[in-house]
Amino acid sequence: MAARISAPSLGAASYQPAGTWTGAISYRWQRSDRHFVGDEEQEEREAEGSQVINNISVLDLSVGYAISKRVTATLSIPFQFATRSQVVRSNDAARTILTRFQTEAIGLSDMKLLGTSWLLDPEQNKKQNISVGLGVKFPTGEKDARDTFQVYDPTTKQIIAQERNVDQSIQPGDGAWGIIFDVYMFKEVIPNLNLFAAATYIAEPEEDAGVLNGLGPTKMSTADSYLFRAGAGWTFLPKQGLTLTLSARMEGTPVEDIFGDSGGFRRPGFAISIEPGLVYSKNRWTASLSAPVALYRNRERSVIDEQTGRHGDAAFADFMILVSVGRSF
Repeated sequence: MAARISAPSLGAASYQPAGTWTGAISYRWQRSDRHFVGDEEQEEREAEGSQVINNISVLDLSVGYAISKRVTATLSIPFQFATRSQVVRSNDAARTILTRFQTEAIGLSDMKLLGTSWLLDPEQNKKQNISVGLGVKFPTGEKDARDTFQVYDPTTKQIIAQERNVDQSIQPGDGAWGIIFDVYMFKEVIPNLNLFAAATYIAEPEEDAGVLNGLGPTKMSTADSYLFRAGAGWTFLPKQGLTLTLSARMEGTPVEDIFGDSGGFRRPGFAISIEPGLVYSKNRWTASLSAPVALYRNRERSVIDEQTGRHGDAAFADFMILVSVGRSF
């Protein structure tokens, strides 16, 4: 599945003094090669060596400015580096695997600008607060990146090279404007132990951006995406600024968008993961490392699946690596 949200939450995760800047670099890596139809894993794909293997890395540069003690604006500039390995089959009854080839897509992804505001006065609420955010996703990423595919020609019974749009899952962008909704909340329940929850939803009202899936005839859907997290953080070494976190994470693409039509080709579904992490925060520096491990995956039926009576599959990752480093000025 595509990796559209590169950071856990684009909103503020701590108080930032008015008039200060924050710069950060975050990195997300995932290898998706486990195929699911619904929540049933297609184990035969790995057994026969036909599984799709997506390797996706997203490097996200962000800069934030505290307009006031409550309001912050953050600009996120992501770059994607992605490859997709897949097989070529014959068109006989046995559907024999003939070879494996790789396509890639590299470049600027879709930039995001988000404004967030703390609902409670930070000076009077050191141990609890709620931040709400509203932003925009810009269609800056290439939506129709192309590469050379290996294709079986039934006429000549040979494998030929053919240029096509790369798969939707590794396109740097989707060609559509989006509306970002963001919520973050925390509460210190006992000294050095915080509960937190975060949600980011990107709504894309357009049905598609006019890009064919491969050679067509179906156009790629411009689908919504979401990320929900909830858990706890224990600051076990306060003087060193070290906190252990453990959270539940749900990330995916819905079957139907909240605005506009939901036609076109998409792979809706979600993964539920357990996410252990380590956070460092001291002397204006912040850093985090987490590794969400998937516990449940479900490739849902798309609108086109329902219309055609089929149920497509999708490749999911077993785990991800998320790293970030930032500093305030």
